Amino acid sequence: MEIIEEDDEEIKQLMLRISNKEITLCETCDAFFDYIPQKVFCDECMTNRMREYYRRPEYKAKMREYEQRPEYKAKRREYQQRPEVKERKREREESPEYKAKRRERYLRNKKLREEE
Repeated sequence: MEIIEEDDEEIKQLMLRISNKEITLCETCDAFFDYIPQKVFCDECMTNRMREYYRRPEYKAKMREYEQRPEYKAKRREYQQRPEVKERKREREESPEYKAKRRERYLRNKKLREEE
């Protein structure tokens, strides 16, 4: 019986903190997080919801159409010609981690091609 009473006390404390707007209960995973007005999902659930949204075929089609616009292509081309962007790309491509990933991807694809 004492365990139930302690749980009861913990629940009362949680409910008190919720009513005092110190914490909030996530609507999907029932996790507690700090109170922020109008925020009903924890960061993890929000990330998952956004990821699901971006994977929808309607969204992908819309983005594909947008990326075909000449003004988008021109803006992207102009950005990629900046010296600081070129330098970052060069540094990334010369890093051993990047080279290892490229090699691993190459070998994996080669193996898949051979299996076909």
